[in-house]
Amino acid sequence: MNILAVVSGGDAPGINAALFHLSRLVESNDDVLYGASGGFLGLLNEQIVELSPTLLMPTIGSGGSYLPSSREPVLNGVSRRAKIKSILEKYAIDGIVLFGGDGTMRHVLPIVSVMAVPCIGIPTTIDNDVPGTDETLGFDSACNYAISAIDGILATAHGLPGRGFAVETLGGRSGILALQIARAVGAHAVLLPEYDFDEQWLVDRLRQALDKFQHALLVYGEGIASSRTLIDTLHSNHHLRLRDTRLGHAQRGSRPSYRDRWLANEMMDLVYQAFADGIQYGVVVIHDGRLRLSETDIAHLPPKMPDRNRYERINDLHSS
Repeated sequence: MNILAVVSGGDAPGINAALFHLSRLVESNDDVLYGASGGFLGLLNEQIVELSPTLLMPTIGSGGSYLPSSREPVLNGVSRRAKIKSILEKYAIDGIVLFGGDGTMRHVLPIVSVMAVPCIGIPTTIDNDVPGTDETLGFDSACNYAISAIDGILATAHGLPGRGFAVETLGGRSGILALQIARAVGAHAVLLPEYDFDEQWLVDRLRQALDKFQHALLVYGEGIASSRTLIDTLHSNHHLRLRDTRLGHAQRGSRPSYRDRWLANEMMDLVYQAFADGIQYGVVVIHDGRLRLSETDIAHLPPKMPDRNRYERINDLHSS
């Protein structure tokens, strides 16, 4: 059996651990694991490499992806899809394991599935915004990275009281990552792209925290409309100074946590067994802590939203 691994879109912690475990499964069964270097663009250009446990072992604890990714929309044209199909036939590919986020799982997977090659999708993004699954590969690592950074900020806050702090997380247009981080660190306020907020309410909320706790902590997602001007606006319009920290892409490239390494192993067990059983299409999902293979096309599912009740509890909006 020849399996091809493709990483599409953004990288996330845990991909390398998954590739390593899959390579061990493949090798122990005398199969072959290939990787497309550069996502679907690399596949289109026939940039195919053979992957082995020896090659991948040093990458297990690293963030990012040993296989470079790509965001190029190369699957839109009929001629390009035909060329990719011919390359898959040339390498006698029996199954594709596809790592990617919301866009990949929604749009790329259905296209690949009609190329007459079995394809299993692995929801892989720190944003955790893929519908149909409770958790995505990389999400836990990104949360842990942020929590560690914020713990350091809070140590300074306690040691030097009377100051306000703000932390911007990644997450794109989704606020799920920011919400879960804010909940874990005891933030006094959290701002998400999905929910509007009143500027004066935010100022009052943070000043109340300063009075009560001698520090204030705001966590906000990078996708909020005012992410680039918020801190300056609060300072210039309300004389509220916040020390701002932007976690940036270090959050996405962080070391994979124990949980993400465990998920990577469990996911690859499911993938390999699915190919061995002749399953043509599926997405590995997590529900109530249990992994399973879903053969439902998630392209028609509604967008995944942050928990509104948690958002309101953190911001103490229930009492307003």
